Amino acid sequence: MGKTIGNNIKAYRKNKGFTQEELADLLSVTPQAVSKWESENGLPDVSMLIPLAQILGVSTDALLGYDSMSENEELITRVRQTVDGIKNSGDDRAQKALQICEFLSAETTLNPGCFEIIKDYVEETANLSMYADPVLEDCFSDDMDHIKKLYSDAIRKGAYLISHCTDKTLIEKTHYGVAWIYIHDKDFDNAREHINVLPAISTNRIKEKLSMELTFFESGFEKMKGDISENSVMLFELVASMLNTFAQNYGWWCNNKDEALSMCGWCEGIVKAFAARKESVNMEHYLRIRRSLAFFKLVALKKAGDDKGAIARYNAFADEIRSEDLTDEQKQKVMELLRNDIDHYGKYT
Repeated sequence: MGKTIGNNIKAYRKNKGFTQEELADLLSVTPQAVSKWESENGLPDVSMLIPLAQILGVSTDALLGYDSMSENEELITRVRQTVDGIKNSGDDRAQKALQICEFLSAETTLNPGCFEIIKDYVEETANLSMYADPVLEDCFSDDMDHIKKLYSDAIRKGAYLISHCTDKTLIEKTHYGVAWIYIHDKDFDNAREHINVLPAISTNRIKEKLSMELTFFESGFEKMKGDISENSVMLFELVASMLNTFAQNYGWWCNNKDEALSMCGWCEGIVKAFAARKESVNMEHYLRIRRSLAFFKLVALKKAGDDKGAIARYNAFADEIRSEDLTDEQKQKVMELLRNDIDHYGKYT
């Protein structure tokens, strides 16, 4: 048995973007009736189950909580453990990306109803497309027919998820992954179609901001502090991702070394300032972004022919990490990640 029917109605309603009033109108019941169902103060009549499921776009089994969730969870766990095993193997990065996509292609064919692993497949194919992109790494120039088949398979299955899944987060992640596949495949018109349906930060009308205020007015500041803590971590994820994109492109493509280093340094300063409040960052992601920003500085220096500057920058970064308030394991981890990048990308600099 999954969640209670009231919780299920509430979750599926929100995934569809309906208010309680809108759902009530569609069912010809009162908003108070829907509110009672969702708060478990009442249950819908048996005659309402089929129209309710149809409007919410789910099966009656899913609505009642009998949606084979435990089987799906076991499948997802098994598949992700296998993917992690491939990622942790000693093979070349591009080859590992290909192995993962081939594995997920087979798994999603065998389990077409498991949207979680379809989403994973799309995201991993987006990662593969970076290695296959002739402008970037061009790792599969002799095997592009096979790569293109994986692109088509992932895009087709991603389209199925987008059309049939009720989980907005999975849908958005799939749009994002499909857009990247199209970008690396130079199909910019289709990429733009998927990008344009994603949420934008430009309006500043994001649900997390208003939800915090709702918590304050409904339950007070002490309760709101929990939302602030959670949203701080999400904000770091967003900011770090954007800064990584800025620094990555300046490091690789800006022909002015000083301009590239200035941009990377600015990004690094923001990340370090954010991490001054440790509870506001995911430490694993913090270590990864620190290593990325350091690496992009090395790229800018190496591209400019400043080998001595690159060595000095590497040593300075190692000193910075040694002096930071990190565990020995974390310090070792960030330097290991940086050395792995140097080993992999050295041929491109």
